[in-house]
Amino acid sequence: MATKSSLAPPSGAAGALRTPDSAWDSRQLSELAQELAQLSVRELTRTSAPVREPRFIRNVEALLKRGFEPRQLADMVKLVAENSLHLSHPRYMAQQVAAPVPAAALVDGVVSALNQSLAVWRMSPAGTMLDRSLAQRFKKLFGLPRTAEGTFVPGGSFANLTGLLAARAGLDPKAWTRGGANIAVLCGEQTHYSIGRAAGIMGLGTASVFPIPIDKARRTDAGAVAGVVKKARKAGYRKFILVGTSGSTPTASFDDLVALGAAARQAGAWFHVDAAHGGGFLFSPRYKRLMRGVARADSIAFDPHKMMFMPLSAGYVLVRDGALLHRTFEQDAPYLFSAVERDYPDVGRFTIACSQRFEALKVWMALGAYGEGFFGELVEGVCAAAHAAYEYCLQSQVLEPVHEPAANIFCFRLRQRPKNAAASSRLHFALEEAVNGSGEGYISSTVIDGERTLRIVVMNPRSTAKHVLANLKLVERLAREEARSRLLSRPLALLSVGSLARSPVRP
Repeated sequence: MATKSSLAPPSGAAGALRTPDSAWDSRQLSELAQELAQLSVRELTRTSAPVREPRFIRNVEALLKRGFEPRQLADMVKLVAENSLHLSHPRYMAQQVAAPVPAAALVDGVVSALNQSLAVWRMSPAGTMLDRSLAQRFKKLFGLPRTAEGTFVPGGSFANLTGLLAARAGLDPKAWTRGGANIAVLCGEQTHYSIGRAAGIMGLGTASVFPIPIDKARRTDAGAVAGVVKKARKAGYRKFILVGTSGSTPTASFDDLVALGAAARQAGAWFHVDAAHGGGFLFSPRYKRLMRGVARADSIAFDPHKMMFMPLSAGYVLVRDGALLHRTFEQDAPYLFSAVERDYPDVGRFTIACSQRFEALKVWMALGAYGEGFFGELVEGVCAAAHAAYEYCLQSQVLEPVHEPAANIFCFRLRQRPKNAAASSRLHFALEEAVNGSGEGYISSTVIDGERTLRIVVMNPRSTAKHVLANLKLVERLAREEARSRLLSRPLALLSVGSLARSPVRP
């Protein structure tokens, strides 16, 4: 997109453009808004390479040294965007951050313009009404009663922390004032790190976290819960939080929530479900079965910025006993919170944040405009793309699947790889770096059973089997070229990321 000005150091004549009045000039702002909107649309619909500019470090370092004027804002934003990672490119498949639904991303700009804080009704009366409407919709989606409570949070880590704080309020009501709760957290070995972090933040201590083995499908083994409870009791614990994971980070494995819910009841444990990734699967008639049993949870973490494809940030927490979430944060602030009962609450009374961004607007608008079936189709599309990768690796002479994907995350590795786990891990990491450095694709990796494997996470609704297979063929090509160079038979110190990244990558 052409812009009107060139980037150059500020001139003496630019002073008038930097006055307070000029920053609110409607004509200048309208021109800037149009330019930025076009940049946003270009980013949201991007399909052209590179996924990440190979020379981005050099380019950004040069950018940091430039001076610029207000009239050059759009030029500077364009340069930052061009040297950023393009999540909306259909060959980006690295992490659990979505290519956002375009309309939601554009609405998000209005959220910043409104700058409402939903912590306080007086500061966001209309916003609170939309936020509470969405809370009722999410309660129904997850099968919770109307007396449940929910709120937006910055992400899944905050949702997990809030859910565990509600658990502490339910299991040890005096802990908020007294501190020192003696509660064990029982969770599968694949559980997100934020659970252990929450235990540390809450003062439970990371030693209070007891891992539960996983089964062959990489799910928390519900049959092993009783033994872990016994171990925790032996360590002196009498109160428990059992965590289920719906869509694990490494492989998107979904725990059997029905079995874990039964195990929680038997142990008298609070049942928390981390559905940060999997919550959006409830919109899909085909995949909502993976979430069966979530209605039994006492608390739930859910990220609309994952499988609802919303812009960051949009995390959510739900607590079955809504009164408990209110009691979780037993503080008053008369300079903020109203002493008068209203139909719509001060959300800040039951959330960590005081500056509660109006995240509900983009989600509420997207749901209203497109409907739940739209999101179900998006979920099914990205899962189909991941399964196409699995089918390809079954037939590939170079790559093999590590697991059959339950959803939209798939791990794979080289069929011919060093027998030494450390050497194999270095090779797979080098391949990951080479793919990402080429600009033609973008993938990730993780460690499974002590060995690094390659990983794709399909979070772009426009990523199809064609794009997935293009990335896999890129990995194959780089691996073949590396094998031909015979580096694998040389000392592993010679196997460098740079040697692979320099391999010629053809479109």
